[in-house]
Formats: sequence, C-alpha cells, structure tokens
Amino acid sequence: MSENIEQPSRGPQLSEQVAQRLSDAIQAGEWGRGARLPTEAALGERYGISRSVVREAISMLRNGGLVTSRRGSGSFVAESPTISLRLPIPDPDLQSVVEVLELRRPLEVEAARLAAERCTPSQLRRIRNAMVDIDEAVEAGLSGVDQDLAFHRAIAEAANNTHFTAVLDFYNRFLHHAIRVTRTNESMRETFMQQVVAEHQAILDAIAAGNADAAARAAAIHLEHAEMRLRQAPPDLLKSVLERAEAPAEPSSTSSTQQGERPS
Repeated sequence: MSENIEQPSRGPQLSEQVAQRLSDAIQAGEWGRGARLPTEAALGERYGISRSVVREAISMLRNGGLVTSRRGSGSFVAESPTISLRLPIPDPDLQSVVEVLELRRPLEVEAARLAAERCTPSQLRRIRNAMVDIDEAVEAGLSGVDQDLAFHRAIAEAANNTHFTAVLDFYNRFLHHAIRVTRTNESMRETFMQQVVAEHQAILDAIAAGNADAAARAAAIHLEHAEMRLRQAPPDLLKSVLERAEAPAEPSSTSSTQQGERPS
C-alpha cells in the first residue's frame, strides 16, 4: 500500500477526513468491490491516528453505502456502492451544523408525515427498535450517534419513497458530524437529554397512530429545538466533540453491527 501517506490534519472532523481518504483510495481502485479493508490497527498506523477515529470513519462509509461490515470478519468494500462520498468537508464551526439542521428540516419533516401514512408493521417495529438501541447505547456510556442516525433513517425508510433514503445517505457525512455535535451538547445537560427522548417519542407515537400532521409537527419541533439547544452551547463545544472522538475506544459489545450513539 502507500507508504508516504500524508497524515490527515488534526481537527474536529478528523474522522471525516479519514473517511474521505478511504473513499478516495477505494475509488482509485486500491481496494476493489468486495475487497476486505485493512484492520483498524493497520489503518490507524497508516494514517497515524487512533483506532476509535478509524472506527468512526468506517462507520461513515458504512452508513453511506460504500462499505459493509461482517461480524467477526471485518469491513469490506460494498459490491454495489451507492455513493461516492466526494463531498467537501463542512467548515468546522457551529454555523455549519446549524445549516445542516436547516437542510434536514424539510426532508425529515415530510418523511415523518409520509411514514405516518405509509409505514408497514415491520417498519414501525424497526423505528421502535431504533429507539431502544439509542437508550441502550446511552446506558452503556456511548454517545448514540449511530443509533440516532439509524432512528431517523428508519423513519425515512418508512416513507416508502427510495429517494428519501438516497438523499439521507448522500449527506450522511454532514449529518453524522452534526448529530455528534448536537448530541455532545445535549449530553452536557440532563434536561436537554430528557427533551430529546421526549421529542423522539412524540415522533414515534404520531407515526404509530397514523397521524401524519402530528408526525410532521413533532419532527419539525425536534429539529427546531435541536437548533435552539445548539445556540446555547458552550464556546468550547467543538473541542469537546474532538476530545470525545479521540478518546480511547469503549469495548464493542453491542447486539447489532453498528456501534452505539444517540440522536440529536
């Protein structure tokens, strides 16, 4: 493989830089479709970063459809990649996170409305399970970012319009960072965390009841409140996000292939 590889610069979005490097390498043919990626330890050594950062970068690629994971076997390039991830890395500031929230609002509000009208029993179970996964991740001391993403994606799937999930997956890199920032901010205050749980529950209840207007309203309130909470964030929030991303990895003992984190 490459020996004189430029190390990604340190910053709040180190994992996103690594995800882009890996994406570029895959698209350049370094690893073909179905090929097994190097281990987390090998990639960490290659880029001079911690395994926890590598794990988050691979999670972004997996959520974006470029990589798949097999329990006990590692990570592999998808046989039919659905996204290139050739997007510029967002600016490392709170305003860019607010802009992502503005982008999410029209898409996810309408997805919630359609999910209330169209979701199947199995899709509703998936949304419920995603809520449980969030709780379990938080109880295990994890941030819940991946579980939060899974919750919102399950709602998009329940809209039964493939374009919703396609767009959601396309801007996943932006969304992952934004949710990490908002979740880090919310974890600093117990009242914020309680609000998030209640907002998610309101979305779920409205979808389960088949109330499209209530589901859309609950989704809109959730995103509006996420922005309000973010505007109350401490000045050193982005530093806190970086420190958490760089922290030693927790033991991976989740029941699903994705590892824990929770919604914004």
